[in-house]
Amino acid sequence: MTKPMWGLLLLLAACRPDPGPADYSDQGPVGNNNDGGTDPASDVLPGPFPYEDGARRLMVGIFYETGHSDEVVLDNAESNFYLYDNTVYVEDIFDSLEDRVEGKFATKIVQNGKPWMGFGVHWTNVRNLDAWKTLHVSMKSADPAFVGVKIGMSSGVKADEKGYQLAASKYGYVNDGQWHHLAIPIADFTAAGLKLNAVSSPFTFAAEGGAAGDSLLLDNLYFTAN
Repeated sequence: MTKPMWGLLLLLAACRPDPGPADYSDQGPVGNNNDGGTDPASDVLPGPFPYEDGARRLMVGIFYETGHSDEVVLDNAESNFYLYDNTVYVEDIFDSLEDRVEGKFATKIVQNGKPWMGFGVHWTNVRNLDAWKTLHVSMKSADPAFVGVKIGMSSGVKADEKGYQLAASKYGYVNDGQWHHLAIPIADFTAAGLKLNAVSSPFTFAAEGGAAGDSLLLDNLYFTAN
């Protein structure tokens, strides 16, 4: 399998990017589904939009820890987290109220000295996400590598798989060293061509340039039904 070039990074038309040697070993929820509800544990941040019991909220097994109604477990079999061509590496940041939004940690994304970078959550079998309307994610950085962040989703099977990217800046992200909480309508992905009944990647991330060591904090990734 050939390594993806920038122009094909999230199109995934030929094959899925090589996950490389890096691994994400601390994925998964902390506590139970009520951690982010109306009475979270004292050491768990509930996020800017706390989960309410009875609401619909989908966790895709990464970058989110607290309250949810639905979950796709990141099991490294049917659901995987890939670092594209080892262009980034990840670190978990614990015990800092300023550097996390919800749960017990945020994830630091670090540029690995490449001209582009990317990673994503990928499913072996496509899933129907037509019940979900909004993708939420929180990000924080002031480093040059992350000025032009793009958030994506992919749909289709094997040779027909195709990705669709949206500029994070369109949804409120600013590279100013502050947390920004994005709410991206899934309709914007479908308008670009995403097949919502055949989603193969619920979340991809891409950026260009920057220097080795540039970093971004990412947290609070989930889907809602409204």
